[in-house]
Amino acid sequence: MLAEGAPRPTTFYVDCRAGSGDGDGRSVASAWNSLKTVNAHTFSPGDIVRFHRGTECLGTLRPIGNGSPDAPIRVTAYGEGDRPKITAQPDAEESFALYQQEYWDVDSLNLAGGGLYGVYVSGKAGVLHHIHLTNLIVHDVGGGEMKNKDSGLVLITPGTVDQHFDDVLVDGVTAYNTRQWMGILVGGGNFGFSPESTWNTHVIVRNSTVHNVQGDGIVLFRVRDGRIESSIAWNTGMQITETIGTPNAIWTWMCHDCVVINNEAFLTDSPGVDGGAFDIDYGNTNNSVLSNYGHDTQGYCIAVFGAGGVTHDSTARGNVCINNARSPRMAQFQGAIFLHTWNGGTLDGVTIAENIVYWNPPGTFPALVNDAAFQGGKAIFQSNAIYSTSPAFIFTNDALSLDANHYVYGGSSSPWWEYASKKLAGFAAYQKAMSQDQHGEFVTELASATDPLFPKSGLLHSPTQDQARGQAMLDGSALKDLRKLAQEQPGKWQLYCRLSDDLDSNGLLNEATRRQLAVVRSLYLQFHSKGLDIHVVFPSQSDSRPENLVDLHAMRDSGIEEMQIVRLSTGETAGQSKMVLLSPDGRIAGAWQGFTGPAQVGPLVRQQLGVPLYSQLESR
Repeated sequence: MLAEGAPRPTTFYVDCRAGSGDGDGRSVASAWNSLKTVNAHTFSPGDIVRFHRGTECLGTLRPIGNGSPDAPIRVTAYGEGDRPKITAQPDAEESFALYQQEYWDVDSLNLAGGGLYGVYVSGKAGVLHHIHLTNLIVHDVGGGEMKNKDSGLVLITPGTVDQHFDDVLVDGVTAYNTRQWMGILVGGGNFGFSPESTWNTHVIVRNSTVHNVQGDGIVLFRVRDGRIESSIAWNTGMQITETIGTPNAIWTWMCHDCVVINNEAFLTDSPGVDGGAFDIDYGNTNNSVLSNYGHDTQGYCIAVFGAGGVTHDSTARGNVCINNARSPRMAQFQGAIFLHTWNGGTLDGVTIAENIVYWNPPGTFPALVNDAAFQGGKAIFQSNAIYSTSPAFIFTNDALSLDANHYVYGGSSSPWWEYASKKLAGFAAYQKAMSQDQHGEFVTELASATDPLFPKSGLLHSPTQDQARGQAMLDGSALKDLRKLAQEQPGKWQLYCRLSDDLDSNGLLNEATRRQLAVVRSLYLQFHSKGLDIHVVFPSQSDSRPENLVDLHAMRDSGIEEMQIVRLSTGETAGQSKMVLLSPDGRIAGAWQGFTGPAQVGPLVRQQLGVPLYSQLESR
């Protein structure tokens, strides 16, 4: 509730089209028509600033004021058409900025330009609460020399060690093209090993996409209770010559209780080391990397690091790694899974379990590389599956305990494991001499004739692809209409993704739908040019809905307008999301119910359609 005597919330309208007239901003007819007018007004709790869709404002948006816990200030759009665009002038540092402000919701804008930043949120003192960025496009940030990692597309970064953020949400943000370092960063600041009391708290980055950045993709620095989920990063680490660091796609540093889950990273690079997909870096405590999909990277798939101190309680579980370490230099040094320490750092408690690695390196290099120093807690490599065309499977010191791992070899040379500086030919010799993997198994199986990445029998893991479940989903719900749709387009692979078009309190597609759409968009970008048709299926709307938002700006904003949008006429409510992959002959190749992450659906689509045509990514 608003404090007694506080101004009543007001909705302001902004229309930057020439000749619209600069009125008092309190109605569509009297809208403001310049950012200068917007930036001169001090907004109050509960105010809403609405920019007209399909228009462009030149300059930097720097609104003034603070919301309150019960009444954030909102910046959003109105009307129909594409998201309103704000384009920074050539000499401007950013296109959108908040400084020493809190309780802001910003959504449904297209933010372009800026010399150092696209979005820049910072401060100088105290705790700044509730910065929520949703449904934004942030792009084409260039300008001057790249001097530090606090530069790039979306930066929510403390200005001093005495300032930090609480309750940060970045949801459904697409950030791309910068000659600066970062894609999305929450944290930052050159403050060294500051105490945890100064760290940012309760941070979520989800359902977002980053690509074409010089350095890192999505990163949390100095965060307690952080989460990166259902997000995609590709073409990261594009810097030609190493200057200020060695980048990764999605990672955490000095993070306590942080989770990286259901993300996808590919086409990652680095001018030095790293260049990987997912990284639990030094200074972290209780960090987990779960059910992610890392593929076609120049560096590793997953790394755990320690330097200058102890990295505590790290877990990597249920991830899928395909075609990693394409650089011979990085493959030899890092492998697909890399445990490493330096500068006196150690690892205390590491669990690497239930991961799937398809390993086809450009040389005789092992899939697991561990040269880390350990202390205290257990270090476990357990119940993982590695399919390798290289005879080298493992290179590790004796600090790591291995058991119940499944090794499949698709080469012709004698396979080997190196443990505690002893290189052992053959799995039985390794088991006997090292007393490791006593419940493990080794299988020799030829590689697929069509793709050396996979064994002849197919994927090592088992996605929900059985005929019975897929048929039950088709017959027992509104998805039964999909068979008819597939028959109308014979000869192509079809992916049907059934979602809800319910809206959240801000009139945006609900979070569950945004989460699944992030995965579907990535599949479309990678496989549309390989012949995959994707149909996003919504239930028919009830007559009580005032307008078909899914067919208007919600579809434009979602980034799936190029896909086929299907409305079923059964009137069935959506419930859980459902996904079915049908082959050209109508066979059910995969079926999933509930949220389906990239590690579940991506490898299966790749197995069926082959390596994506990455040259087509830029055009879509």
